[in-house]
Amino acid sequence: MNILLCPPKIILQHPKTEWLSLQKTAPLVIATCASQQKEITQHLGADITVRFYDNFNDNSLVELDLYRFARDNNVTGVHFLAEIDVLRAARISDRLELTHGRAQSAMLFRDKFLMKSLVQSHQIAIPAMALVNNATEIAIFIEEYGYPCVIKPNDGRGSQGVVVVKNDSELNNYLSQLTPLHYHNLLIEKFIEGEPYQINSLYLRGKPIFVSASRATVSCLDFLSGSTLGLVMEDDNPLHQKLIAYARRLAEEVFPTEENALLHLEVFVNKQNEIIFGELACRLGGCFVNEELGAAFGLDPRMIWLAACLNDNYPEKLLQRTPLKQVGQLNVPPQNATLTAIEQTCPLPFVLKYRATGIVGRHYDPMKLTNGEIISAIVEGKNSNEVDENLNILANWVASHTHWV
Repeated sequence: MNILLCPPKIILQHPKTEWLSLQKTAPLVIATCASQQKEITQHLGADITVRFYDNFNDNSLVELDLYRFARDNNVTGVHFLAEIDVLRAARISDRLELTHGRAQSAMLFRDKFLMKSLVQSHQIAIPAMALVNNATEIAIFIEEYGYPCVIKPNDGRGSQGVVVVKNDSELNNYLSQLTPLHYHNLLIEKFIEGEPYQINSLYLRGKPIFVSASRATVSCLDFLSGSTLGLVMEDDNPLHQKLIAYARRLAEEVFPTEENALLHLEVFVNKQNEIIFGELACRLGGCFVNEELGAAFGLDPRMIWLAACLNDNYPEKLLQRTPLKQVGQLNVPPQNATLTAIEQTCPLPFVLKYRATGIVGRHYDPMKLTNGEIISAIVEGKNSNEVDENLNILANWVASHTHWV
């Protein structure tokens, strides 16, 4: 038996048939949040065992309860699909003695200071950074490196709590909102000017099945602030090859990557065409990334990875994949308003997948994490320029068919 810690959003993105197919590989118990218990129960039925927990993400008892359940039911593996579960899945696994040192390795993917210190030790460029414990240390860093700078939780996720400070006035406003408790977990960095890129990878038995690089049309912070986020798969050019080689070096030489792994890397490329490390997560990117990669490579990364984790003999043949088609991804955040109209389908011929999750009549607040989009879609094109053009056409179509008051 295996345990999977998984948020409701991901459970509902995959049909029941896919979850049942995993059960054929090995018995699986899913642990998730009770906030969508009704929807999940209807979606999965009684054939799949689900353990529901109130306040799943922040409930300390989840970890203890799952440990006891695993200990008493001969659980042989503990797995995760979201950032919030990386460390607690590793701690449960180590405590059961299924693994040794997994939590220590996982910390390198969650503690941004440790992560970037490791990268820097391999002579790979990172932004200037420091852990800061008070306002004076923040001021000293800015005196040395200047504005703009980025201040963030050292173990943050989904861009929550990330602030860009551009001048003394913005710094004073930011500091006025902090309490002493905040200073126990703060990292400051020099702001990097450059184009953002996201690279997602699937490794099975230590071999890369695919490494896929996409250019982001806006930053994660812009997305969090209300801008539509597009991701455009890169053409096979020198920059693309450089990004792929960079991602592989991190995965295969720098970080303690597990034999079966999903990886999500964020970097910036500056005007000198230099790659500056952002961060690396041992899970797939959010939003519609699984669907984007599925359309491009003709497989389901999450389900293949899970199947490999559940069964040492799966898959029997490991083949490195090249893209079957050039695709891009569009994600539309909510406005700070009430949604009055949204289209459930999209007629544009280049749209491969379209999902609208916004609810008419609901008042939305700005996103706190980069996972609250109300529309996601996958488009195709002959090359990255056409994908980019199609994303713009789709974004304009969505804007004209989505209404707020």
